[in-house]
This record gives sequence, C-alpha cells and structure tokens, in this order.
Amino acid sequence: MLGQSFLRGKNRKTGRKGALVTVAENAIVVDKNIWLDFYLHERPLHEDAARFLRVAEKYNVTLGTPADAVNEVFFTVGKFLKQQVRENGGTVDERTAWAINNFAWGCVDHMTDLAISVPMDDRTAWLARHYRDITSDYEDASVLASCELCKANYLVTHDKRLAARADIATKTATEMADLITRAHGE
Repeated sequence: MLGQSFLRGKNRKTGRKGALVTVAENAIVVDKNIWLDFYLHERPLHEDAARFLRVAEKYNVTLGTPADAVNEVFFTVGKFLKQQVRENGGTVDERTAWAINNFAWGCVDHMTDLAISVPMDDRTAWLARHYRDITSDYEDASVLASCELCKANYLVTHDKRLAARADIATKTATEMADLITRAHGE
C-alpha cells in the first residue's frame, strides 16, 4: 500500500515495536544530505541538521524520507568513517570495521525511528522519469517523486540545485527548524 513502511525498533509516535506506520499527508520529506549532515559531525552543516531534527522530534513532526536514502546513509557513513581511520594513520581491522558497521546500523535505526520511509517502487520510478524536465539527476527526481507520493508539504534539503528546481516548497534545515518553532508559538 502506498506510503507504508515497516519500521524496526520502537516507533516514537506510536510507542509500538515494529509497528506498521502510514505516511501521513503533510509530511516533511528529509533529503539524505540532511541525515548525512547530522550523522557526520565533520560536515559543515551538522549543527543545522542537528537543530532541525531536535525541533522536529520535540514537536512530533511527521517526517518522511525516500527509502533508498536509508541505504545510501548506511553506505556513506561507513565509507566515510573507514576513510577517516585510514587518513589518520589507522587500519580498518575486523574490530574497527565491526564498530563502524554498528554505528552505521545505529544511524539506520535512528532514521527509521524519526522518519517514515517513502517506498521506492514502480510508481516512484514512473514519476521520477517525468521529472526529467526539471532535473537530469535520477536521485533528485526520485526525491521529488517521493514528495509527490506522500503528498509532502515541504522538502528539507541542503542541495541548492534541487531546491531551485523543485516543484515543492523547499527549506534548509535551519529554515525548517525556524518555521516549525514559529508554528508552535516560540
């Protein structure tokens, strides 16, 4: 069914473990670059992403993320951390690889606790093909298709090129954190 995803762990909205959760309309779709900015503290927009996710969690905002972003974050976090170990003169032995893999799984668990995965299926692929006039990048097109499929009101991204071409309201992490905070009278 459109907009449904099985979540591992305990869902913060329902409190149920392994609950089937439906993507609600008016979700805020979070692009993978926001997640990477959050999990990789070395990235320049880490603090902005951290603030946005704290605010979204505080106000129980419905977040969505393209399902393939979870895989990309898992892979990118692991690759980056292994590269950091090597650049700092270390070696990625079995114990280090296990720790990095465990951290990457922790990122996946966190993502799927905070955001509902927007499925990537034939509908997404079909819609993404129709976004070629807006963007030649398939990943960006699939993000826009995900926004349409879950009827998102906003896309949160640090990708300026995607934001400029999107047919949905886009905000940076800082802009969205401010908007959510103002909407709650603070």
